Amino acid sequence: MHNDRRIQTENRIRELRTSLNELEAQLERIDAQEQQAQHREIDRLDAYIDAVDTQFNSLHVFWNALKNDWLKARR
Repeated sequence: MHNDRRIQTENRIRELRTSLNELEAQLERIDAQEQQAQHREIDRLDAYIDAVDTQFNSLHVFWNALKNDWLKARR
């Protein structure tokens, strides 16, 4: 009877280890997915910042051209 209990305990330990390994694997997959999502969001933010920078530069060029035209017209 003592031997049966030991076997049951060892089997339960194996089951728990297997479950723990599966949970750790799931956690690693979730972590990898979150990192990928963060990288995608960073890439989107970089693209947005580039677009804003381009628009700002275009506005700056336009403003300088408008200012130069206005100054020429005043002369």
